[in-house]
Amino acid sequence: MEGCPLLRMAFFYFYLYLMSKLIAGLIFMGLSCTSVKSQISYLDRPDLLDRVENCLDLTYGFYFTEAKQQQLFLSNLTPDHPAPLFLDALIIYWKHYPLTPEKKESEQFIGLMEKCVQMAEAYMENDHTYLEGVFFDLFGRAFQAMFWADNGKPFKVVSDLGPMYQNTKKGFQLKEELVEFYFSTGLYNYYIEAYPEARPVYKPLVSFMQEGDKKLGLEQLEYAIKNSVYLKVESQLFMTIVQLNYEENLSSALHYIARLQHKYPRNTYYKSLLLTILLHQNNYAEARKILVSVNAGEGDYSAMVKTMGKAFLSEKFINNDLQAKKGYLETLEMADSFGPIADIYKAIAYMGLSRISEREEMDHQAKKYARMASNHTVYSFILNE
Repeated sequence: MEGCPLLRMAFFYFYLYLMSKLIAGLIFMGLSCTSVKSQISYLDRPDLLDRVENCLDLTYGFYFTEAKQQQLFLSNLTPDHPAPLFLDALIIYWKHYPLTPEKKESEQFIGLMEKCVQMAEAYMENDHTYLEGVFFDLFGRAFQAMFWADNGKPFKVVSDLGPMYQNTKKGFQLKEELVEFYFSTGLYNYYIEAYPEARPVYKPLVSFMQEGDKKLGLEQLEYAIKNSVYLKVESQLFMTIVQLNYEENLSSALHYIARLQHKYPRNTYYKSLLLTILLHQNNYAEARKILVSVNAGEGDYSAMVKTMGKAFLSEKFINNDLQAKKGYLETLEMADSFGPIADIYKAIAYMGLSRISEREEMDHQAKKYARMASNHTVYSFILNE
């Protein structure tokens, strides 16, 4: 997730990565979830939809025991329904974030998504459940794509590109009926134009795909933020990423991520992204408050984030290059265990080392570190710091 590692790859893979973020909520937007008419429909059961929404909130908020209780209730009541599988996978993803292939939980995660795709095939064969089948087919594939893309292995899901693209296009016609589709449509409209504009070499790869509209895409994302229920979180997260990467507007990005972190203060990823923005805005007072709340004892990922933050403040706020250099080198060492997911922290560390080397009049070393930073991120706010 961090640093959008697929930004250095072909648009197809980047698009896969982006669309995968629909998973956290779109599948629960209130569609009729029945493979046959005798099955329980979530649409007809507001009580079940409330539990789904509660489970999502608990998951994003890192209350995994409570989230699992909600998921188990739904699974026991509707064992043949895909929704509990998605919820279970989402809990696994966040509980073990960052989820890497080396972790045993990754097999559970992939297995749940594969089962969802299998279930969706039967749904698509029935007129009564066709729409739902389209969604579960898309999202079962996309969730797997997210995992492999985050871990630098997008070729694992090349075969899923065609079905995902076709099912995404179908969502364009459904957004007026289901407001949650404004998120997927907005993402597509924006990125299908923004990505090849920023990297013209990829224009031939998207020339045969449906055209987009960046301005409209932003409007649709904003509409999803204000009006969607289950995609509100993902809409705000991706608006943050858009503002950071393409619009290059740190203040706007801060607005969206701060709202997420305020609602889900225990979420490690939201906290780390907020900290990163505050540091690069030179808002050290607020950054220090966030850094204090990062508990290094929660795991290696939190420890890495805390080490990076301390190093940045040592360099920029305390003016202690020796301490900062030590922290940046430790950050690089810790980030190695997470692979591409931690690329953004490697880039921050390399840029810090580059600045320190420049002050030490080690120009060759400074340029080397700067190149290494650019190899790990395209975020200009990091590379131009």
